[in-house]
Amino acid sequence: MPHIVLEKAKSVKECFEVITPMMEKIPNGILKITDKFINEKENSALIESIAIEDGKNQNFFIQLSAKGDAVTVRLLPLTDPQKTKGVKTLMGIIAHKIKLSNGDIYYGKTNLQDFIIE
Repeated sequence: MPHIVLEKAKSVKECFEVITPMMEKIPNGILKITDKFINEKENSALIESIAIEDGKNQNFFIQLSAKGDAVTVRLLPLTDPQKTKGVKTLMGIIAHKIKLSNGDIYYGKTNLQDFIIE
């Protein structure tokens, strides 16, 4: 499962607050963040996302979850989209926005090296 660990991220809530609706054009498609939700304990958040590539529309959630002093950006297994370049790019965009919000955050374990923005 694709994921990016953000080390030294203070909390899911802090990461959640950085994310805003957006739309980005990519070759042959569009990537969107349409909404976001956080649970009552503020240790898990969902980012409602859409990837439209080559005419194929995928709706899915990207999850932010706390683990120690890190936050993991991953796909919510229940929505399980096809792991296309657009889906992975959107995960990289979200991780990058969070990283930019706090100079202490750095990328930890990931299997999305090609989609991380430095």
